[in-house]
Amino acid sequence: MLVADPEDRNGGRLPNRRGWLAPIVRTLFIFAVLCAAIWFYLYGDRVIGYVETETGTASDPALTAVYQHFDIAPLPNIVAGRTAMATYLDMLRREHCDWNAAYKFANELQAQGYNREAAKVLIAFSNKCKPSNVALSAAAEILDNLSDYDEALKVSNDVIAMSPGMPSFYFQRARIRQNAKKYRDAIDDYYSVIGLTDNIAILNGTVFEGISTSYRELGAYCEAIGPLQLWVSTNPNRNDTAVVRGIIKLYETMGKCASTYTTGSDRFPTQGNNVILAKVSVNGTEGTFIVDTGASFVAVSKAFAARAKLPIDGNNEISLQTANGLSQATHTNATTVRVGRVEASDIAAVVLDNDAALGNEIDGLLGRSFLSRFDVIFGNREWRIETKK
Repeated sequence: MLVADPEDRNGGRLPNRRGWLAPIVRTLFIFAVLCAAIWFYLYGDRVIGYVETETGTASDPALTAVYQHFDIAPLPNIVAGRTAMATYLDMLRREHCDWNAAYKFANELQAQGYNREAAKVLIAFSNKCKPSNVALSAAAEILDNLSDYDEALKVSNDVIAMSPGMPSFYFQRARIRQNAKKYRDAIDDYYSVIGLTDNIAILNGTVFEGISTSYRELGAYCEAIGPLQLWVSTNPNRNDTAVVRGIIKLYETMGKCASTYTTGSDRFPTQGNNVILAKVSVNGTEGTFIVDTGASFVAVSKAFAARAKLPIDGNNEISLQTANGLSQATHTNATTVRVGRVEASDIAAVVLDNDAALGNEIDGLLGRSFLSRFDVIFGNREWRIETKK
């Protein structure tokens, strides 16, 4: 007769004969299934699309006209059939130039990993439906992210030609040019952003940082300091930080420009006038300038630029917003700018295309690209300028 043994740990069950390897095999199998599921979720549509192509599976003929209109290859049926995509494609099938549908279609293409197709849709909309700086700007951003800088610049040029007074589009092109390592061109675009902005204090620091970084990449360390000083001058309480001062000091050392960057202090009578005139020397050539804290740059007439032997390259054009509206100028650098006993070197300057903008007997504007290097105080009887402590 069988008698229950209280010490029997199996409790009457047969012992497990699978061994220690079974749990490992089961875990690996589950892991493999999960990996396959994730892979198929990410790439399954591409595999199915490839199979459709190889087996000659035709895309929906009702959508052929949509694909042709937007200059893209037919999407795999599995992609085109997804709820959101199918909705926008159906809207565009009925109305090719429905902006809301085209914009959402481009967004959905990006979400599904079809970034270049999204850019093509936006470009085609602007070219075939109605000109749209919004569509082209979005396309340029996509192409920039794809590192297709040549195509991104072509589209960005079209955006600026369409809207020449919008600083945000110059900023976008500046970033593309900087990514493409076209630093000189990027500098001009960044300066256009400043020149087209009424109140540069509202600008993001990336504008000034972009100019400075581009100069640094060109090995022009002294020129790289000016944009940072201009940034600090827009809001000293916020921007005059130890980090910025440290970068300026580093560039001064690397460019060996500390001794000539800024020197001196002086004071001049204002006599209560609203317009302050000063005798300013640029590269050793003296002229009559208006002291203008609202001007972003030292600006000079063409005639004065020729006398001062300022280097002028027709490729360095920038856009400015002046009292007379949108204006063109050429970006350059003055070796030295001096007023009284105060002097600074490597000053960003612009040569105005329209000399009439300055008025009679005025050679230029003494703007913030010079003034920001110093502490400047305006009073009723005099204005003072001195090297920053």
